[in-house]
Amino acid sequence: MPNLSRLGRHALTYFATTGILLLLLAGILLWLLIDKYNDTRKLDIHHVVATFLALALGHTLLITGVVAYLASRKGYPDHPLPDLPKATTVALIPAYNEEKTIANVVKEAKKFVDLVIVVDDGSRDATATVAEEAGAVVVRHPRNMGYGAAVKTLMRAALAADAQYAVLLDADGQHDPTDIPKFLQALKSGADQTASRIQRRRLGYKALALLHRILIAKLSDPFNGYRAFSRKALETPEQDFDPSYGVETEINYQLRKTKTAEISTTVKYHEASSKANPLLQGLNLLWSIVWTALTKRPALTLTLGATSLATSITLFIYALTIFNATRYIRLTYTTLAILLEIVATLLIAIAITSATTRK
Repeated sequence: MPNLSRLGRHALTYFATTGILLLLLAGILLWLLIDKYNDTRKLDIHHVVATFLALALGHTLLITGVVAYLASRKGYPDHPLPDLPKATTVALIPAYNEEKTIANVVKEAKKFVDLVIVVDDGSRDATATVAEEAGAVVVRHPRNMGYGAAVKTLMRAALAADAQYAVLLDADGQHDPTDIPKFLQALKSGADQTASRIQRRRLGYKALALLHRILIAKLSDPFNGYRAFSRKALETPEQDFDPSYGVETEINYQLRKTKTAEISTTVKYHEASSKANPLLQGLNLLWSIVWTALTKRPALTLTLGATSLATSITLFIYALTIFNATRYIRLTYTTLAILLEIVATLLIAIAITSATTRK
């Protein structure tokens, strides 16, 4: 079932994005259909069918994406932890098929912390064995459950080890372990969490960071997984994370009121560092921002949904009134009324679901 599991974790990226694109196409087709009807007083059957199919399929995929994603979040029970030695400082490393790099990362990290904990997230290679031989305590997931699930297990493990300070870094070698002392020093100086800060040049990344700053929290480099947490920060987040790469966004939101120090770090990019398609990863991050903003503020989301529904009804009544008087269908009002109704349904459903499932 690993492929289906991955599909669920990325359901918003795959299904919901496609659904939105189809709804936009349906809006264009509907606009053209109404315009043609106003000119000819006839409905082209093929045009009508195409519009209906785009509308129905888009709506279906959008709802499917949301439902599948919600199911994926609830599909990961807490994984049992082994007996962990007590440690004041720990390094937390999520790993998936990283047998070539994990040993060096573990050995370097051990120089600066009392304990290194690795979560082997269902690797198909010797990642777990190599990490143990390098001196790490390894927690094995029975299957690949996603980056967010691995981070969740690592934070639970840090608490079980009675850690006061924890540093999270990647297993592929792009995060330099020699920066760990800077993270720990910031925590010991009073910060609740530390975040990495590096210069990003990609326009898409900067746009996502700006959206994150507006909707989630003010961080220069919000999606960098190299970060550290005090005991207070480890205990603060709700342990229900995005199972994929949206985990950083959710942690950022839940720790937005804590004291954060931003640390300049070095990132070593190499060919094996990025396993994800940049476009899909960008869409994933975009959805993580939107989803977090909508679900963590259910009252606001419900208000937006109710407002969209009221606007849809008003526009539809107005368009109907004009049609009765002139026998012409208003393009903009009718198209917006239909699309806003779909948006309203989704927002209201998300608001009610998130409000009733919050811990």
